[in-house]
Amino acid sequence: LYLSVHDEDIDDHTRCNVWILDGDLYHKGLLKFAVSAESLRETFAVFVADMSRPWTIMESLQKWASVLHEHIDKLKIRPEDMRDLEQKLVKDFQEYVEPEEATQGSPQRRGPPVSGQEDETIILPLGENILTHNLGVPVLVVCTKCDAVSVLEKEHDYREEHFDFIQSHIRRFCLQYGAALIYTSVKEEKNLDLLYKYIVHKTYGFHFATPALVVEKDAVFIPAGWDNEKKIAILHENLSTVKPDDAYEDFIVMPPVRKLVHDKEL
Repeated sequence: LYLSVHDEDIDDHTRCNVWILDGDLYHKGLLKFAVSAESLRETFAVFVADMSRPWTIMESLQKWASVLHEHIDKLKIRPEDMRDLEQKLVKDFQEYVEPEEATQGSPQRRGPPVSGQEDETIILPLGENILTHNLGVPVLVVCTKCDAVSVLEKEHDYREEHFDFIQSHIRRFCLQYGAALIYTSVKEEKNLDLLYKYIVHKTYGFHFATPALVVEKDAVFIPAGWDNEKKIAILHENLSTVKPDDAYEDFIVMPPVRKLVHDKEL
C-alpha cells in the first residue's frame, strides 16, 4: 500500500510506503520490516481508533503506543542519534504556529521567512505532560467512523459530556506523545483530504494551511504543537456527572450485548 504524492513545485511524483499491522498484536513482529534503525528518521506513526466503539479507544491507543515504543527501544540506534530525533520532535512542537489561510510562497513549499522573523520567535518551554513519551518519530492519532456520533447519541444515550470526556482523554494521550489528532468519516467524507495533506506535510514538508478545528465534535483536528492542558480544560467545563481524571473505562462502558430473539412462526 502507498500514498501517491505529487510535488507541484518541480512537477514530480513519488510514492510514500504505508505499512499497516491490521489491528492484531500477532503481527507486531512485522514491524522490523517497516521500522528499522535506518528508516526511523523518515517514519511517521499513525495510531487508528474506532469512534463507533469508543470504549475500546484508550486501551487500543495505549496498546499500540507500547508496541511501537518497545520496538524502537530494541533498534540498534546510537544514543546521540536517538537524542537528535527526540530533540527535533520537541523543537517542532515548540515552534508550531497557527497557519494563515493566505500564506506567501508556493502552494506546497513554505515561503521564505520574513526578514528578522526568526530572531523574534520566542521558544516557550514544553508545558505540563507534553512529550513525556517521546518516541523520536512524529505521531498522528486518527479517530475513524466519527459519523457514529449520532448513533451513539440515539442508541446508547451519549450526551455532549461523553464526547468531551472522550476527546479530553484522547488529547491528553496525544500530548504525552506530541501527537496530532484528527477525526475522520469515510461515510460522510469528513477530513479525508485534510488527513492526506497533513501526512504529506509532516512527511515531506509541504505547505499546510489548516488551523486547529475544535468546534464540531465529529470533525476535530488538532495539529501537533497546538494543544496544551489549558485548552483541554475548556472541555471540562461541560462535565457534570463525571470528573476529567475519572478512569476512562468507568464512564465509557461497553454496552451489554443484546441477544437477538427471532419471532417464532405461529
